[in-house]
Amino acid sequence: MTRPLVPLLLAGCFCIPGVAFGSAPDLSRPPSSSDLAGVESSGGLTEFRNALGDALASQWHPSRKGTPGSSDQSAFGAWVDLYQWLDLLESDEAAVTRRWLSRHLSMTSEKTARGENVQVTIHQPGTPLVRRYDELQQRATRQLSSDPAMLGRAMAELVAQPFVSRNGPLIGRLDPAFFSAMLKDPAFLNAWGNAVGEDDFAPKVLLNLESIWKAHPQDWKEYLNLALAISIVHDQPAPNWWPHRQVLQKDVPRKEIPPAEMFGRIVRAFREGKLRMDPRKLEARELKFVVDAPLKREEFDSIRNTGTLAKEDPARAFASIRYDNARVAKNAYVWPWGDYSLERIRKRGGICVDQAYYAAVTGKALGIPTIFFAGFGKDGGHAWTGYLKGKDAWNLNVGRNEAGNYATGDGLDPQNWTPITDHDIAMLTLASRNPGERDAVRRDLVMAVNFRRRNDAGAEGRAIQSALARCPSNPLIWDAKEDWLVRTGSPAGELKAHHQDAIRQFAGYRDLKVQHEEALARVTSLNGETKAAEQISKKIVKENQGVRADLSADAAMRLITDRVEAGDVKGALNEYGRQLYLQGTTGGGNFFYRVTAPLSSLFVSKGRPDLARRVLVGGYNTLNPPKGSPVAQDFRRLWIAAGGKP
Repeated sequence: MTRPLVPLLLAGCFCIPGVAFGSAPDLSRPPSSSDLAGVESSGGLTEFRNALGDALASQWHPSRKGTPGSSDQSAFGAWVDLYQWLDLLESDEAAVTRRWLSRHLSMTSEKTARGENVQVTIHQPGTPLVRRYDELQQRATRQLSSDPAMLGRAMAELVAQPFVSRNGPLIGRLDPAFFSAMLKDPAFLNAWGNAVGEDDFAPKVLLNLESIWKAHPQDWKEYLNLALAISIVHDQPAPNWWPHRQVLQKDVPRKEIPPAEMFGRIVRAFREGKLRMDPRKLEARELKFVVDAPLKREEFDSIRNTGTLAKEDPARAFASIRYDNARVAKNAYVWPWGDYSLERIRKRGGICVDQAYYAAVTGKALGIPTIFFAGFGKDGGHAWTGYLKGKDAWNLNVGRNEAGNYATGDGLDPQNWTPITDHDIAMLTLASRNPGERDAVRRDLVMAVNFRRRNDAGAEGRAIQSALARCPSNPLIWDAKEDWLVRTGSPAGELKAHHQDAIRQFAGYRDLKVQHEEALARVTSLNGETKAAEQISKKIVKENQGVRADLSADAAMRLITDRVEAGDVKGALNEYGRQLYLQGTTGGGNFFYRVTAPLSSLFVSKGRPDLARRVLVGGYNTLNPPKGSPVAQDFRRLWIAAGGKP
């Protein structure tokens, strides 16, 4: 998922000789016009930013339980927002690009008789990002940067076009008038800090924002969150298989709309009474689920111009599409009717993926944040829709069919086009309900980066702990603290205590609890406590079996692969059989795609297709997928890959 509360402050300064600033700014009051006068010239930016960073570091104090900290104070907070903006603009674009690209790369290194075999993989839109910035990632980034052809391909695939890279500080990209206007607008600086995350590609986001500001200056302030949402979504392209994998891309009426044009269309539609929700009352974190469909304007107009607009919503839209039982009977799971327009879906009907897509686009056309979800249950795959009903109130179950035991809905976060689940949406919504608390937390994290720049690991840790004390229900802060503990070489005992505290904090949220249980198992295993780590994984299986088939299946796969990697193939197969017995009859597609399929592929990659076939036979007999279903088809594909007869 994206991490909007982690500040976008990136290493790399481009120092420009300029005027000297005397005394440090007075942080007891908000920034004034006279404070900002010298900043508007490029010569003053570096020195002002440095003086401000020093002043913030010397005067900041943490929040403790029941006692607000500096970041809770409005004047101090306004200066932190200004610092965050200036620090980004001072950053060198090449450094920003390398840091951003590192999260889209993974690297494998294998020793061979001829030396080291290194492979760099570019994570395409729609796949998870890499969260650890370790040595292997740094090597991958250096290798990518040294290969102009590969770097050009990565930028073309990962950044929304048109875009041309350049050298120098980011402020050099901006029109001075735009920079000046944003500098003097505290509402923008605060909204920017809350909307933009570390996974957004800042150079493209800035260009998107400036284009909207220039084209629609009269609407900028009123629809600021809409401008931000469009800018952070359209810095990166949607996956090449969008909206789902059960339609041919040539049939999808895709079209990339320039940000300024999209902004104008939505504002106009609202003023003409064609939207069901007021975009001025939604935040960027919600509006990003409105502006994320790269479709021709006719698709939206076909909904907005309907005579029943006042009654339309995603739930009614889902139910309005006739279910095509004949397609299921023919095993025609891919859309067979050519043009995948909303009008054609209305006319032809469809299966669950088509109903969910139609409902999602209908909601977006009406200004309602919507998400397309897909998941696996006991009988295979299914698709449904989630939508925002009101302030922080989501309905994530439109067309879900609870009888199918679909434990988790997988969607896409359009801010970075990475997987996000319905459980993530519910948790992040809960953590963002208090704007004052959210602002204070973000500013503490900005201060953590400020301290890190000064090589003050102790103060950095106190800033992160301050954010955690302010809002312990925010999972992103726990991640930030874990990162700090790892980077500073904290002993295993401190890491274990951190995850144990998180497990207690998130006892009522299975995803987050399991995330930290898994991390605890890793730390425990690395500490040489193999049996204890195995017991944690078994506990995850037991607690989630029959309730969250996805989580229990993932834990089962870890138990199995640990044995494979240890060379205990017999033990791995025995554990697979045990997990099939425990989970197979209820795990359905989750067990197949999370255990059976990857385990068979693992054995094929290790030169043991006989064991892969053994895994597939046991899985097929237990899971018993419906004939012609996607799961049955994938069983057949894996069987052939393992050398089985068609």
